[in-house]
Amino acid sequence: MIEHFVETPNLPENKVISVIVSGYKPRLVTELKKYGIDTMTFGQLESISGSEAHHADMSFCHIGGRNIFLSVNASSEIKDRLKSAGFVLHETDSPITAARPSLNICILGNKVLANTRLADKSLLEVLRQTGHTIIHTNQGYTKCSCAVVSENAVMTSDDGIYKICLENKIDALKIQSGYIELDGYKYGFIGGCCGYISQNVLAFSGDITLHPDYKNIRSFLKNYDTEPLSLLDEPLYDIGGILPVMECGSF
Repeated sequence: MIEHFVETPNLPENKVISVIVSGYKPRLVTELKKYGIDTMTFGQLESISGSEAHHADMSFCHIGGRNIFLSVNASSEIKDRLKSAGFVLHETDSPITAARPSLNICILGNKVLANTRLADKSLLEVLRQTGHTIIHTNQGYTKCSCAVVSENAVMTSDDGIYKICLENKIDALKIQSGYIELDGYKYGFIGGCCGYISQNVLAFSGDITLHPDYKNIRSFLKNYDTEPLSLLDEPLYDIGGILPVMECGSF
C-alpha cells in the first residue's frame, strides 16, 4: 500500500487513512479509528471562547496535496505532527477569531466559496495563483455551512450560499436549518458534521437518518455515487468537519 496526500481538498479518490478532526467528541474519534483512519486531533484556539474553538474548519484549510493553511496560533504539537507527516504549512496572517474565521472557506474543485472580506488574504492569493475562481458569499462560516459532495455539488441550509450556488451553476441541495447540535448555540451546520472517508462514503458525526431531510440527502448523495455513513447512533453534532488529508493507493 502507498500513502498519498489527498490532491483535491475534501474529495479523496481512495480509502482515507488520515483525517484532521476535533477531539471534542472522543467516541467519534474512536469510531473513525475502527475504520483504520489515523485521527489528527488538536488543541483549541485560545483566541476563540466558544465551542468552535475546537473545530477543524476554523483552524485548518487543506488546499490540496501537501499544502495546509493553519492558524498562526495553532498548537505546536499539531504543527509538529503535520510537518512530520510531510505537510507544508502556511500560517495565517493573524490569529483566527470568532469574528474573523479566516480559514473557513469552501473549496469545490477550481471554485472557492468564501467571504472575501474575512478570508485570509494569503490563502486567497495562493488559490488565485493556482487557477481557482473565488466566489464571494456573505456567510463567514462558509465551510461549516457547506457539506462538499463533489467538485460541483454541496448541501447547505444557508439561503445566501444556496442562491450563489444556483447563480454559479453549482448543484446544491437546500436543507432545513437546525437538527444539528452545537454546544452554546441554537444549532450547528451540515458541513461541520461530516466528511468523506473514502471516494464514495460520506461519514456523519451522528445518525443522519434522524435529520428530517434524510430522504432528500440520501437521494442527492446517490446522484454522486455516494453513500452516507452514520458514525454514531445519536443526533448529528457540529464538530467542525472531518477533513480527509491522506489516502491509500496502489501501483
